[in-house]
Amino acid sequence: MEGLKLSDIYLGVNDGKKEARYKADFEKYFFDYNNLHEHVLDPAVFLILGRKGSGKTILAEYIKKTCSGPTFFIDIRSYKDFRFHELVHLKSGDISPNEYFAIWEWVMLLDLAKIIIQDEGIPQSNEKRRLDTFFKENYASLTIDVKKVIEITKQHKIKGSLLKQEAEYGGASKQTEGSYLQYLEDLREVVITLLSTSRSEYALFYDELDDRFRNEEYYKNSIISLLKAADKINMLCIDNGCKCKIYALLRSDIFSILNDPDLNKIVKVNGLTIDWGNKVDKSSPLFELILTKASRSVSSLESRSYDDKFKILFPQDIKRVEPERFILERTLFRPRDIVTYLNLIIKKYPTTSYFGFKGFLDLRKSYSEYLLNEIRNEMCGHISDDQIDTGLQLLKQFNRHNFKYTDIKLYWDKNKDKYKAVELDNILSIFFKFNIVGNKWFKDDHKKNFYSWAHRDPRSELDFDKEIIIHLGLRDELSV
Repeated sequence: MEGLKLSDIYLGVNDGKKEARYKADFEKYFFDYNNLHEHVLDPAVFLILGRKGSGKTILAEYIKKTCSGPTFFIDIRSYKDFRFHELVHLKSGDISPNEYFAIWEWVMLLDLAKIIIQDEGIPQSNEKRRLDTFFKENYASLTIDVKKVIEITKQHKIKGSLLKQEAEYGGASKQTEGSYLQYLEDLREVVITLLSTSRSEYALFYDELDDRFRNEEYYKNSIISLLKAADKINMLCIDNGCKCKIYALLRSDIFSILNDPDLNKIVKVNGLTIDWGNKVDKSSPLFELILTKASRSVSSLESRSYDDKFKILFPQDIKRVEPERFILERTLFRPRDIVTYLNLIIKKYPTTSYFGFKGFLDLRKSYSEYLLNEIRNEMCGHISDDQIDTGLQLLKQFNRHNFKYTDIKLYWDKNKDKYKAVELDNILSIFFKFNIVGNKWFKDDHKKNFYSWAHRDPRSELDFDKEIIIHLGLRDELSV
């Protein structure tokens, strides 16, 4: 297309939080897939699930940006670098996995309290003054982060009687200090009362909960407790006519290992899963995303049909493979993957007018390196780094991109001393779950190959009797 340069196209970056910071008008380029924005605003929905890189954070950022105004109080609370094991000091007497329920309710109520104090739409009242005094006496600043909140709270020196009505009449001079558990009910009552008098709308998104993920009881029970606490507060808000909701953004692979009888009800009634489909076709929503962003970057593309846009940007087969197949089969069907691959090409060939075969082949190795690092990061916490590295070393040194289980078992038996950190069947099953390997088989009646991948069917499991294949996007980095 005459006049078009790849450098004119803005596809975003592979980090939703950074994209919202780097691009002042990022919402202009946002692709509202399946009306996710409207679904998130449904009163029932508060749990947003999706794979790493599926777009959970940018969705929250979009809602924050587009719902801005004097009567909207929307914030995204990052739990990056939060040490979940610190909550062990603040467990209640509840049985597992609910022992962290109370501290999460306390943290969420404090987060709401910060906003209430700043909301000028809530008139001054005894409750608001008491809440303001309570916060200043205990936590000093409205800008305090959750790590400092936990540090102060675990000292068991909360001056909670400031929340009580008698504090208005001189009782504050006789403050007693105690555990947050003694004052949880008082804080809840004051916060909900004030929220019910506000005309404003509140939303808190709890994000990056996976940053220090570990497949250990303290972490899993903490997340279960967080979800239940959010559910409780949301129900209280509905019951009391408060326009307020707490959201949790969570990776689906982490949610899948949580075990509690209430979670199935929560995900069925209150959950929303971001899923970008599994079809290898130019009509894939991932290409809709790319073409939407391209059209909003280059005005001359706006009036073109979908098929025209696709042909303009992806006019060439790559090694006799259609571009949609070449690209999608190297992804895990996530926006992060396709955006990363195309951005690599844009960076190297900024003046080119389309994504051609040369760019895809030249940047294939760089993309493969990115994808392997992404999957390594996703596996982190599920198994040890040593197991991840040893398993990858096994595949690299075995040096086949497709094989029978019996062949790799024979190789492993002969080289066990090199791979002591892993058990073969277990590591292959884990690698299947995280899409390093998949299955392939030929059906005579259909006269074609069939494939099984966890990212295309999360319920599937590795079949050791079928041929095992390494993901196309990883083969260059694994040198197979």
